[in-house]
Amino acid sequence: MMAPLPTIKVKNEPGKPFKPLEAANDNNGIQLLSYEEFKAQEHGTADAIIKGLVRTGTLIAVGGRPGAGKTALMVAIADTLDRGEPFFGRDTKQTTVAYIAAEDGSDVANRLEAIGNTSIKIVKSAEGFPLTNPKKAVAIAKEIVKQAKALDPDRHVMLVVDTLRAALGGQSVLDDKYTSPALNGLREVAESEGVVIAVLNHTNRENTKATKGETLEAVTALELVLLDGDGGWYTVYVGKNRTGPGQRNIGRVRYTSVQVGDVTAAIIDEMVADDTPASDEPKERKTPDNARLLEGIIRTALIDSQTYLTPFGSEGPKVKAADIATIREQFYARKAGLADSKLKAFNRSLEHWLRKEWIVKGDFGIEGAIWFGKPDT
Repeated sequence: MMAPLPTIKVKNEPGKPFKPLEAANDNNGIQLLSYEEFKAQEHGTADAIIKGLVRTGTLIAVGGRPGAGKTALMVAIADTLDRGEPFFGRDTKQTTVAYIAAEDGSDVANRLEAIGNTSIKIVKSAEGFPLTNPKKAVAIAKEIVKQAKALDPDRHVMLVVDTLRAALGGQSVLDDKYTSPALNGLREVAESEGVVIAVLNHTNRENTKATKGETLEAVTALELVLLDGDGGWYTVYVGKNRTGPGQRNIGRVRYTSVQVGDVTAAIIDEMVADDTPASDEPKERKTPDNARLLEGIIRTALIDSQTYLTPFGSEGPKVKAADIATIREQFYARKAGLADSKLKAFNRSLEHWLRKEWIVKGDFGIEGAIWFGKPDT
């Protein structure tokens, strides 16, 4: 006995002829597809804009310590993709780049002026890019993608968010309550629109062993991390990579400062490919040249100093100290370059010796003072 046919209820509109409805498809929106069928329905599933690193439809991350040069690296990547030139020896495809400068739009504009690129677009949005409101941010992202695709339909599109913390309105990037909905929203835009979304993120990672387990890594297809190198160089390290080999170094970069009007802009001066596997264990690095320069200045300043402090209380031992402002002046006098690059070099070098606990920083005067910490090893 045959089962009765399903009853289809029809609601006719007044004044219109009767039109029977078709039975609804009962697959609930689910399809079983071969890889050929799946790829035919997706946006360039296997289309890489940087061979072996970045493919369309993905969310990627660029991380590094504050001041490591994430924006300079991202601007260089954007410039490379805009021109369709190789990136660390890897083939690229011409891409329209829309840059959301959530942290400092003027700084990004200065860097683009410094490299002479007028094609990369800086996003100006009346509502900003509020990742704490993922629904709103997704709508803005889709409109940006729409406008970017309209500029040149034959190009791929990459959307840059600089930085994650700024777009989150200062919320901690490790707070999943804010970060997960935001990042999943961006990933869905990348997948549905067939574009690349690159997110810049401040991280305190210092070596390849530390490049695991952060919130952003969980939802990205690629993770690039800038690590301190030798002689003013930074290493570009690939952590997670769904498009090619990961856990390896792919190159080194070095920065310079360019005068743009009354300010300076940091840009990449040199890029050298260096595709080598990276050890999980941190390597003992050669002391950077700037840190060596500062070391000599500090030694002389502390030996000659007549200033004694009691940082351990009035009953504790005295230490011979030197004020930071004077040491900085001496460093500037012996360091070539623009004021902006001198300041960055000094701060990084001072941080290098504080991190090694060779010196200790404490309160004194306006900017503080330093004195010897643990003995040289």
